[in-house]
Amino acid sequence: MKIRTHADIVELEKQPATERIRHTNVRELLEASGTAYADRVAFRFLSGTTPGDPARDVTYAETLRRVIQTANLLQSSGIGPNDTVTILMPGVPETFFALWGAEIAAVANPVNYFLNASQIAGIMTEAGAKALIAADPSLFPDIWPKVEEIRAAMPGLKVFRVGGTGTIPGVVDFEAALDRQPSDKLLSPKPLERDTVAALFHTGGTTGLPKLARHTHGALALAAWTNTLIFDLGPGTVMINPLPQFHVGGSIAGGLAPLGSGWTVLLPTPLGARNPNVVRNWWGIIERNRVAIAGAVPTSLAAVMNVSREGHDLSSLEVFLSGGSTVPVELIRRIEGELGVPVVEGYGMTEVHCYSTMNPMHGERRPGSVGLRLPYLEVRIADVAPDGTIRSDSAPGTIGHVLMRGPQVTPGYLDKRHDTGAMLADGWLDSGDLGRLDDDGYLWLTGRSKDLIIRGGHNIDPIVIEEALVRHPAVETAAAVGLPDLHAGELPMAFVQLRPGAEATPDALREFCRQEIAERAAVPVQVVPIPQMPLTGVGKIFKPALRLDAAQRAFEAALAPLKAEGVSAEVIVRNDATHGTLAVVRIDGGARDAVVKRCADLLGGFQIRHVVQ
Repeated sequence: MKIRTHADIVELEKQPATERIRHTNVRELLEASGTAYADRVAFRFLSGTTPGDPARDVTYAETLRRVIQTANLLQSSGIGPNDTVTILMPGVPETFFALWGAEIAAVANPVNYFLNASQIAGIMTEAGAKALIAADPSLFPDIWPKVEEIRAAMPGLKVFRVGGTGTIPGVVDFEAALDRQPSDKLLSPKPLERDTVAALFHTGGTTGLPKLARHTHGALALAAWTNTLIFDLGPGTVMINPLPQFHVGGSIAGGLAPLGSGWTVLLPTPLGARNPNVVRNWWGIIERNRVAIAGAVPTSLAAVMNVSREGHDLSSLEVFLSGGSTVPVELIRRIEGELGVPVVEGYGMTEVHCYSTMNPMHGERRPGSVGLRLPYLEVRIADVAPDGTIRSDSAPGTIGHVLMRGPQVTPGYLDKRHDTGAMLADGWLDSGDLGRLDDDGYLWLTGRSKDLIIRGGHNIDPIVIEEALVRHPAVETAAAVGLPDLHAGELPMAFVQLRPGAEATPDALREFCRQEIAERAAVPVQVVPIPQMPLTGVGKIFKPALRLDAAQRAFEAALAPLKAEGVSAEVIVRNDATHGTLAVVRIDGGARDAVVKRCADLLGGFQIRHVVQ
C-alpha cells in the first residue's frame, strides 16, 4: 500500500498493531527474513571506495547463522539473559551479528566509539556491562587502545575481539569462537516477549551527558516495518547506510528495517560518511552498486552535493532519505531539482526506536516539514509546564512541545531519574522539540526547547537564521546559537561552514541575512565562518560546542575594556559534568572586583566556578 496522506495511515490502523506485525521480537524477524530471502545479499561491505577495491557480500542465510552463533557464544561464555553486552564496532557486517546476537541472548549496548575511554567506561558501568565486543585495529585503529583502558578500569569484563590475528591474553577471538558454535538453533533460547528489553541505546549526546533508553523487542519489530513502509519498495532494493550503528539511524533504519523487507544494505567502509573518500566517491559508489535509497544526515547531504556527478549513471536512484536534524529547504530543492529524485525527510529519536514521522514518498512532500506520523504512533502538540504537566493541546498551526505516544516509544530510561520531564502522564513522551501540526497532519519542527534564542524575552527560532544563511551560494551549513549579552540576555549569532573553494566575509553574510530575514530581531549580530562544524558521532551539528564558543567570545568582549586598561584577566568557558557550563576566571593584579562584576553581569545561564587572583 502506498502512503500518500494521513487518511491512509488511519486506514492502516484499523487493524491492531499486534495483528499486523506478526513478529514479536528480533529473533522471529531475522528468522523469517533469513528463510524468505536466504540467497539474497543482506550486506555488501566495501573495503574501499574505488572500483578496484574488494567488496564482500553476506547473504541473508549467512547473517542469520552468524547471529545465532553470536547468541550461542555469549550464552556459552556465561552471559545471562539479563546481562548487558557493550559493542564498540564500526560499520562492518560483524557489528550487526554482534548487535542482534546480543539482543537475542542478553541485552545489547552499542556505544559511540568516538567517546574517550573514561566516558565509554562510564556508560558501560551504568549499563551494568558484563561483556564487550570490540574491533581490532585492523578494522578501525582507534577503538582497541580504548578497550585496553576499559579493561584496566573494569576487571572481570569478558572481552571479544573482532578481526586481527594472534592472541591477546584474556581476550576471545570473536570469529574463531563463532565457528565453534551451532548455527542452526539456539542452545538456550531466551524467552522474548514484546516488552522484553533488547537493547540500551545511549542518546545522541547533543544536549549533554548520554542517557540510556531501553529498546524492546516488540518496538524494534514494529519500527522495522514502519521505517520502510513509506517507500513501498520490494526485495532487492539497495540502500546505502553511511551511519554508525551505535545510532538508531544506522542500526534500525539502516539495518533491521531493510533486512525485514529483503533489501540489501550497502556499508561504504567501516567509517561510512565520516570517511572523506566516501564523500569524494559518493556518486561512483551509488552508480556501481545500483543504489536506490541514498540516505545521509543533512551535513553529509550538503557535502556530497558539492561533489561532481559528471559522467555517473544515477538512474538507479529512487529517493534520498534524511533525518537526524532539519534539512534546509534550499538543500531539498537543490537535490530534487538537480537529480530529479524525491527527498524524504523524516524525524525520530533514540526514544522512539528511530523514525516517528516521514514525508510520504508517493504523496505530497512538504519541504521544511518532517512529514506525517507513522502508523500506531500518536503525535501531539501541547503546552507543557516546566514540571512536565500537560496543560493543554496547542491549536493547529500553533507551536508547542512535540509529544509522542505508542508501542514504538521507549518504556523509559534505565536510570528512572531521567524519566522526569520526558516520560509524562498517560504514556506521552516529551521529545524536547518544539513544533506545530498543520491541518493535514504534517509536522513542522521549529527548534529544540533549549535551542531557542531568547533576546530580551523575545523567542527567536534558530532555524529562521540557518535557513537564510544556507540560501547564500557560498554557505554549505549554518548553525545559530545565543550569544550572551549584558542587556538582552542573548543575541542571535551564527557559525557557517563555507563550500569548498567559496569565499564570503562575515559582513557580507550579515548583510545577506538582513535582506533574507524579515524579523529584524533575528538578524545575527555576528556571523563567524569556521573551517569545520563540530559534529556528533552520527554527523549532527554539535551545538553545545558552538554555544561554548559563543560564550567564550562574549566573555572576552566583556573583559576587553578592562584588559585595554592593563588588567590581566583570562576567562575559559567549559562544560563541567557536575556544575554544567562554567566560566572559569583567572585574574592577576588588583582588579578582581571589576572583573567579577563584568563577568557576573554577563552570566545569565552561566556561573563563575573559580576566581583565581
